[in-house]
Amino acid sequence: MSEQNSLQKIEKYNENKVVRVSQELYQLEKIRWRMSTLGYRLLFAISQSVSSIEEEILPDVGFEKQSLFKYLGLDNNNDKYNRLAETLVEVGQNMLQFATRKKNGAQVWQGYTWITAYNLAVDEKYVQICINPKVRKFLMQLNKYACIQPKYYLKLSSDYQNWFYPYFKNYVKLHQWKVSIEDLKNALELTDSPTYDPQKNKNANERFLSDVIGIRINEKVKAEQRAAKAEKRAAKLIEWDYVIDKKTQKPVGTLAAITQHTDINVTASAVKTGRSYTHLVFFMSEKTTTVSNARKEKDASQNQAEADMGKRQQTRKRSGKNQDMRSIMQDLFSSEPSAQAIPNPAFVPMPEKEPKRFNYDEDQIKELAKMSKMTFAQMVEKLKLLHDENGYYKMA
Repeated sequence: MSEQNSLQKIEKYNENKVVRVSQELYQLEKIRWRMSTLGYRLLFAISQSVSSIEEEILPDVGFEKQSLFKYLGLDNNNDKYNRLAETLVEVGQNMLQFATRKKNGAQVWQGYTWITAYNLAVDEKYVQICINPKVRKFLMQLNKYACIQPKYYLKLSSDYQNWFYPYFKNYVKLHQWKVSIEDLKNALELTDSPTYDPQKNKNANERFLSDVIGIRINEKVKAEQRAAKAEKRAAKLIEWDYVIDKKTQKPVGTLAAITQHTDINVTASAVKTGRSYTHLVFFMSEKTTTVSNARKEKDASQNQAEADMGKRQQTRKRSGKNQDMRSIMQDLFSSEPSAQAIPNPAFVPMPEKEPKRFNYDEDQIKELAKMSKMTFAQMVEKLKLLHDENGYYKMA
């Protein structure tokens, strides 16, 4: 291990301490990072342990071995040393990959390993890990990030669930996330799989929706698609059902697990272009039991202010098409997440128009500025936006 670096010892993990995951990792068209469930857990633990460090030289991280086994769910595994060794190798070898362009248009490919060295010994108390300084900006002193907690993500059992959860946390304040299926396949490194390749399997995207996302079409969606085709219009967004396990008859899959075990609810709708499904729209909401009292009071105050303003300015009746997304995305839980599977939320038609947003990310503001022929700063000033601690811009 590094002789010049100090060692930051981690005696036990804190299941309530947030892990800050950089928003820069969410650029699907530019960045790829994929691991197993254990790989994600170890990387999140590293991020949690160094996120507040301000030293110029990164210290090595030393995890108390038995606490790390317990955190990874390996404490009762007879092969725990080999499993941990394999996970360390995985985090060391699975690179953070970039595909970008220079100002002159030239394509650039880059890759960084997350860790550069590790030491795991049966007769030593600590597992020592050396972090690659090149990935420092993705782990420490972040300006824009999503917050996830071990008490939630440790209940997620698949690599898809662990990969999607930080993405959903990043977008939950916007309530929606629209993304192309091809971008997701590329980010998940599934483009070479014959199962999900439309050239080799005519039902490739349908298999992706069921196997990876965990959703299935229902009769209401089919009826809306038929009506839209007959009326020559775009189909309205209607939430699909979760996939159901044939034996247990309970919801299973990526979205069902995230909804069941974490602090957010997630459903989705697939969007057709022509005859094929090309995009997904995810609908997200925070569970009421996980929102702090201060946050609830703040939201209640803001909602009351908006209601009072509506009473003073009732020039026309508000259209039901623009109803608040929070009233559409029903909370699936009235108590802490349980181990019981939760059924898909009741069907509620989605509005034809996107609801008014009070939070913006940087890319949205850049697009607005471009359309209005303004600079980024001018658009922020025009909209009277404030930059919050999570990296979003919200109306003052």
